[in-house]
Amino acid sequence: MEQKLHYRMSVRLWKEDKVFGPGICELLQMIDETGSMHQAAARMGLAYSKAWKMMKTTEEGLGFALTERVSGGRQGGGSRVTVEGRNMMEKYLAFEKEAREAVDLVFEKYFS
Repeated sequence: MEQKLHYRMSVRLWKEDKVFGPGICELLQMIDETGSMHQAAARMGLAYSKAWKMMKTTEEGLGFALTERVSGGRQGGGSRVTVEGRNMMEKYLAFEKEAREAVDLVFEKYFS
């Protein structure tokens, strides 16, 4: 059976260097879901140190915090996505969706 032609697209945001992309967005989503950078990294198959470095590099590039540490207590500490982090994640996902829809139309025009 012949496979249908398709494309792949990955959206990354840049300043001087890359500052935001699918990996950090997924990490933020997992932190939001689990309340923990450790658990988010584990779910993604990343070492905690790699996830922490990704977050630090991204925050430095953007100039604002995407997450904040939550102090212990009975359940222990964790991480939470900041308001700015949630806003960045939501805008990125909306932009990516809209860009993909536009590229789908262009792809159909040339390769239907």
